[in-house]
Amino acid sequence: MHWRRKTPSSSTITLLILSMVSMLFFCTFPLQTCQAFHAVIEDPTADFEQYVQSLYETIELKKAGLDFDCFCYALIGYFNLKRKDAIKKEGIISIIDFRKSCNGKRFYVIDLKRNKLLYHTLVAHGRHSGDIYARHFSNKPGSLQSSLGFFVTGNTYDGEYGYSLYLYGMDEGFNDNARSRGIVVHGAYYVGRSMIKQYGKIGRSQGCPALPAGLHINIIDTIMGGTCLFQFYNDSNYLAKSSLLDVEDAVAQFKEEYSPLVQIKVSDR
Repeated sequence: MHWRRKTPSSSTITLLILSMVSMLFFCTFPLQTCQAFHAVIEDPTADFEQYVQSLYETIELKKAGLDFDCFCYALIGYFNLKRKDAIKKEGIISIIDFRKSCNGKRFYVIDLKRNKLLYHTLVAHGRHSGDIYARHFSNKPGSLQSSLGFFVTGNTYDGEYGYSLYLYGMDEGFNDNARSRGIVVHGAYYVGRSMIKQYGKIGRSQGCPALPAGLHINIIDTIMGGTCLFQFYNDSNYLAKSSLLDVEDAVAQFKEEYSPLVQIKVSDR
């Protein structure tokens, strides 16, 4: 996989300073899991790379079963959405890893400001996306499939499935029909351990990220009002074409928000 990169405009002096900072604080990445980054000391993405690594280790996301590559992509898109002023409620990011079985906890809500995993639970995928594993994704109305990519949450409402949350697809061509398709976050009786025990799997939705009934209320209240939701699968077409996975733009936004020479050390354990 090759990422779209723009030619850096940093001066020689800036690169030398970044090099010194990187040598002091740089932590090596498993590059095979997130090819968005390059492990060279002079790379201007070093501070951002370090920030992502620090969060991943501090929040103990590996222990929670969230793969590092998925978290990488989520943070890149999050900062790109902020660059577009699409995020109205900062610090909260939700991630669904559709590579995992529907019988496992693959829905994560993370507080980036407090370095805390807020929720980790089951979530359903679309009826026509697959059985226990989601394999097919669509942006088309009537497909009954889940969509890939980044969403921004809207307001809540009471509808056919009770307390629910509007979603707005931000990835053109991949999920931007979400609103017209009626793709929302809602609770469902078919998402729970009792269904797995009885049928060997949780139920499937019409394309919505359906959550365990009851728990969905607290989750919706946490993520409503303009937060980022990322639905991930290692689909080569999506990874190559999504504009929200542009690393250079994400790093530029990161540097605008933080000191140009962010010095974050991964805490010793």
